[in-house]
Amino acid sequence: MLSKYLLFGRRTGGRRDGEHERVYVDRPGGWIIAAFAVLVLLSLLDAAFTLKHIEHGATEANPFMRAALHLGDAAFVIIKTVVTVFAVAFLCLHKNWPLGRLCLVLALVGYTLLTAYHIWGRLSLSSLT
Repeated sequence: MLSKYLLFGRRTGGRRDGEHERVYVDRPGGWIIAAFAVLVLLSLLDAAFTLKHIEHGATEANPFMRAALHLGDAAFVIIKTVVTVFAVAFLCLHKNWPLGRLCLVLALVGYTLLTAYHIWGRLSLSSLT
């Protein structure tokens, strides 16, 4: 699954004819790399929006991240980013599994909706002041 050939190896598919599902590959492909980058970016936006909302009296819904907030803003962003990078990397490594692809798409949709919610919240707050 993890090897020195990740991103630079030759294999983009299975080793044998007909191997397309449930196999690890060296190079995950463009859409997987893009999905990884977008999810990490959306996670960073979520962290920034969360910190802004907390300044205005909101609370963090995720109990794990709420505990991380008690360590300070920088620790919160670092912990959130590290957890996101590992989780998204795990999903990207499993792109050839149907459940891995489904979870990756759900993560993209979920973070996109969350970012839209944050933007709506910021716009609502700015119209009140």
